[in-house]
Amino acid sequence: MTQKAIIYARFSTLEQSKGYSLERQLKNGRAFVEKQKWYVERELTDEGKSAFHGSNRLEGTALHSFEAEARKGLHRGKTLCVENIDRLSRQGAKAAAQLVWALNEQGVDVATWHDGYVYKADGSGDLMELFSVIIKAQMAYEESLKKSQRSKDNWTKKYADIESGKDITFGGKPTWIDIVDGKHVLNKHRAEVINDMFDWYIDGLGYMAIVQKLNDRQEPVWHDKNYKDAKGGWQFSHVHRIINGRTVIGEFQKGGTQTIASDFYPPAVTLEKYNRAHAIRIGKPRPAGRDSKRKNNLLSGMVFCSECGKVAGYENKGNSLHRYVTKSGEVRLYPVTTGNHETLICDAYRRKSGCQNKQRHLYRVVEGAVLDTVLSSTFDDEIDTEQQQEARQRIAVIERDISLKTQQMSNLVDALADGGAKVIVARIATLEADIESLQSQLQSANDDALILAAAPTRSDDMELVAQLREELTSEDSDIRYYARTKTNAALKRIIDEINICPDGSFVVQANFAVFEFNADGKCIGGQAI
Repeated sequence: MTQKAIIYARFSTLEQSKGYSLERQLKNGRAFVEKQKWYVERELTDEGKSAFHGSNRLEGTALHSFEAEARKGLHRGKTLCVENIDRLSRQGAKAAAQLVWALNEQGVDVATWHDGYVYKADGSGDLMELFSVIIKAQMAYEESLKKSQRSKDNWTKKYADIESGKDITFGGKPTWIDIVDGKHVLNKHRAEVINDMFDWYIDGLGYMAIVQKLNDRQEPVWHDKNYKDAKGGWQFSHVHRIINGRTVIGEFQKGGTQTIASDFYPPAVTLEKYNRAHAIRIGKPRPAGRDSKRKNNLLSGMVFCSECGKVAGYENKGNSLHRYVTKSGEVRLYPVTTGNHETLICDAYRRKSGCQNKQRHLYRVVEGAVLDTVLSSTFDDEIDTEQQQEARQRIAVIERDISLKTQQMSNLVDALADGGAKVIVARIATLEADIESLQSQLQSANDDALILAAAPTRSDDMELVAQLREELTSEDSDIRYYARTKTNAALKRIIDEINICPDGSFVVQANFAVFEFNADGKCIGGQAI
């Protein structure tokens, strides 16, 4: 009976993929099986899986599935063929030996075509076979350990070069950056696309809406040339990473969080535009989700119950379809016009969760009051917001503390020059650490102040809403959706919250005044803040 062979091939890095490691292993494996006059029953592959970290044996990998099948006795009498023992494991002699012996116990021979050796399941091997497995596995482990350390050392040097301002290039660059003559160069078209993304986001579109716009205009997906062409177009995660990452303003971040160079790449967007988008992002009450094409509720995320403080839900029980089944079984749908019944109601009451505020407020009345009365009010837009004033105060306090500690350190240095004690040296070291910490705080405070200053002003938002009024009811669904989305984003920056009351009245709390309206939308009171 001809021996059944199963070939296993694995590689761990993109560098190996460029060298056709997978194809090379499979080709050599087939040649080995043919030379032994066996036949190939299956070929198993694990791409991009490291044997040094044991990733090739985790759940979901081909080797993990094979081991599970072997434990059930499904491969008894077969031979698993690999290039070297290190294709199975690089985790040291013990791990590799245990894997080979476990497969032998389950009736599976293990053959390595690099040296033509077969580790038999029938126990016919001798003591030298045991030593062979241990020595080969340990050599593979030590080789991987050296490679891992060299890789760490290389990255440590790269980080030091980047931090010192050296102009270096290496793999893993952003997809909107090209390398020309050893220099980072901005890809003009992709930079324009990134600016489109930021403009759309600032205008109020969510990540999913941006994805849809990119795919609608058939914008090619960006991938490194070493990857296969992407299928399915742009994805939510790709757009999210671009808008949230600081690489677009030229920064290089170690580990994705620690900025070690602020101008390593050419910036794709201006810092002012990035800060505007960031100001909008941190002002959102919840993470952006999938955008609705209807976007009927301009006041989404702003309306709350005055009694329980919970959010108010939006309901639209207007025109609908009536379903009718004829005697013959045919299903017919008839449009039924019942009028427009868009309402706002306490969500806790609707869910029977303790609140007794059952009053339904006509949505169009509340929306009209906001657009016609609140946004037509005048105010002084030159006064800094409370957040901006707090940011300026924080900067002033930190700068004062830095100045004070710097002077203290200067006095101690003078005392030390006159033959001071060891305690002075210790005090100087403490002050140096304090000053370094304060300078870091000052940088953070300045960044926060820039973000606040970059946020749109109230007059900007009101002007934007006024320009979009006609488009809010456009017959074109795309125009209507886009206008209502941008208006919703602008309103959230103007209005803190809208409280609906049991008597049908409602209160609009803008960031410059408070307005009280009756059930008909008539303003019956108000006060500037």
